[in-house]
Amino acid sequence: MFMVQEATTGILASIMMACVLLASCAPDLAELVRAYESTYNAHDVEKIMAFYADDIRFEIVGVWVKRGKEPVRELTEWDKTTNMHMTISDISVNGNTVTCKLIETSDWWKLAGIGEVHYEPTVLIFRDGLICDIRATMTQEGVDAYARVWPDIISWAKSHRNEVLKELVPGNEFVYGAEAARKWLALLRDWHAAQER
Repeated sequence: MFMVQEATTGILASIMMACVLLASCAPDLAELVRAYESTYNAHDVEKIMAFYADDIRFEIVGVWVKRGKEPVRELTEWDKTTNMHMTISDISVNGNTVTCKLIETSDWWKLAGIGEVHYEPTVLIFRDGLICDIRATMTQEGVDAYARVWPDIISWAKSHRNEVLKELVPGNEFVYGAEAARKWLALLRDWHAAQER
C-alpha cells in the first residue's frame, strides 16, 4: 500500500511538473497583444495577418461581423490606407482570453470630425497562439459621435458624390479594402472642405 501511494504521489508530481513546463513554454498573451498592437501600427499587412487563425471572427459589437481571413485582410488594408493607429491599455489575461481597452485614431475618423474612438471592452480570444476571435465594443460616446456626423456625410455625398457613394456603400453594406479607403478619404476631404465654406 505504501508503494502504491508513493507511485501515485510520483505520478501526480510528474503531471504537475509537466503542467508547469507547458505553462512556461506557452506564449504570454499580454506580450502577444503588445506585439499585435505594434505590428498593426506599423501597417505591415502580411505580419498582421500572421496573428490570426484561418477562421478568425472579428466583430464590432452591434455594427458588423467579419469571418475568415479574406474579409479581415480587407479590413486590415482599409486600416493601413486610413492610417489607423491603436492604443491598447488595461490588459487582463484569463486563460486564452485577453480583455483590454482600445483607442483607435485614423484619417477617416479625423476627417469625419470625430478624432478618436474608444472600444471598452475589447476581447481577444486565442487558440494555439493565434487570435481566433476579436470583439470590440464602441463606447456610447463613440456611437453618439458617429450618429451625429454620419447622416450629414451621407446626405452631402448623395447630393455631390452619389456614384462614388453607391460604390462604397452598395445596398447599405459598407465596403472595405485599400481602394475603398482611398475613395472614402477623398470624399471626406471634399465633405470636410464643404463644411468649412
